[in-house]
Amino acid sequence: MEPVFVEVLDCAWGAPQFSFAANGFLTEISLRFSEPKGGHGERPGGAPSKRVLRSWLRDYERGGGAEFPGFWELPGKSEFRRAVYQVVAAIPVGETLSYGEVAIKAGSPGASRAVGVAMGENPLPLVVP
Repeated sequence: MEPVFVEVLDCAWGAPQFSFAANGFLTEISLRFSEPKGGHGERPGGAPSKRVLRSWLRDYERGGGAEFPGFWELPGKSEFRRAVYQVVAAIPVGETLSYGEVAIKAGSPGASRAVGVAMGENPLPLVVP
């Protein structure tokens, strides 16, 4: 989905960009600090306000584990990617899994390199860390 609105917030480590689709769902969080993609139009209905996003981001920076305050869908076009992102999204705050462990939990033992590739292309790195 092409973003119709981009919110750029300042934080201690940069200016992440939160991109939203016309339905208000979060489609991407860019940590690359480039020019915003899209951003045309107004904040769509259902997208969290700047104040709410800022509050969530501050909590995130402090190690908080609050759920993202808006709608988002599990990313990934393939069944494998969706399974990987689902496993990673369920990891509790403060815990980690190796790529090999994620591959096993995603139903693809031995696919640790593919998990690494999927995570490198993760469009929602703060929501699906």
